[in-house]
Amino acid sequence: MIVLLESVANYASEFAPAWAQNPWLIWPVFAVLAPLSVGLGLLSRRLEEGEPPPARLLSVGSLTSAALDSLRPPHVPVDRVHGREAELARLTRLLRRPDGRFAVVCAAGGIGKTTVAAALCAQAEKAGHAVFWIRWRDPIALSEHLTRVALACGLPMGVLEQARAGYENLPDVVWRQLAATRKWLLVIDNADDTNAIGPESEKVGDYRGWIRPHGGGLLLVTSRDTAPATWGPCAELVHLAPLTARAAGQVLLDAAPGSGTPEEAEALAVRLGGLPLALCAVGAYLTRPTSRYRTFTAYRQALEADLPSLLGAEDPNATDPEVARRVVRHTWELSLDQLSAEGHPLARPLLRLLALCADAPIPLSLITPALLAAATGEAVTQGSLDSALGGLDG
Repeated sequence: MIVLLESVANYASEFAPAWAQNPWLIWPVFAVLAPLSVGLGLLSRRLEEGEPPPARLLSVGSLTSAALDSLRPPHVPVDRVHGREAELARLTRLLRRPDGRFAVVCAAGGIGKTTVAAALCAQAEKAGHAVFWIRWRDPIALSEHLTRVALACGLPMGVLEQARAGYENLPDVVWRQLAATRKWLLVIDNADDTNAIGPESEKVGDYRGWIRPHGGGLLLVTSRDTAPATWGPCAELVHLAPLTARAAGQVLLDAAPGSGTPEEAEALAVRLGGLPLALCAVGAYLTRPTSRYRTFTAYRQALEADLPSLLGAEDPNATDPEVARRVVRHTWELSLDQLSAEGHPLARPLLRLLALCADAPIPLSLITPALLAAATGEAVTQGSLDSALGGLDG
């Protein structure tokens, strides 16, 4: 080997071209090549060690895949969202600069968490963000939906297949792509069972599962779990309270503008505890042409017969989950009484039957006369079933 190297060196030195022996030519060439080689070496090292460039962001609005239709947010008219200006301003600031944080909009049921999240989605879409909406059902559905989000944000199919084959952790792959992608908003709605979010054995606050603060956009979760320990140190909790009398009255006026004055609307809103879900149910009831009570005052007087004994207070505390449930239940009972009086006696048992099903779309083909007859012990025809469905839909 030594002999071979010496032979090569001798060949190179003995047969060097004439121009290479000219120092006035070779030194300027060396002076140019030396810093160029150093610069290329530094650039190569930087490309190897630095963060990858942000992935190309696809706008949800431009995607026509049926698989992404289920990821679109519900439509909420922003001009009809009242009393949440401070919370939306806080979330908007976080959307612009997440800085390693994610948002948790939390409160008891019926307070309006979904409405606030949907209102932020409308603002984000207007500002050019890609928006993805996932309604929590179970860990398997969550993993499927988050995978679709990552694909929409540019995740190569080959990388996904490697993860599915077990070569990489799927949540790691998904969140690596989301961290490399900018200007998106991802909502996971109604994530109440935080112990089941997973993957299995992973706590939410450890940030090794499906909930992480590492995205290039903003993750927003809505949940009834208000404990900071659940969500970890990178979560910014946005607690929602019942609406003020003025804001709640405006919700009723928007829903039933011909049912009374602003003062009468506020009086009814206070009696309902400022609970948005109850306000919407009452607004829908008041606008039905066959409803027994058509004004704010008449409806409030109808409530007085039962609500004091049910709630034990003039102004119910809707932040208490049990109180909130009672308020909503009572407003629904009045509506179901009205449906029964209109000739839809099966509306109440049908609604209770549907409430036993999972929180997911229910195929209409599964709701049969035989199923409802088995639940009620009464004869049910297809016509009476369709009538009950129509009454609930209205």
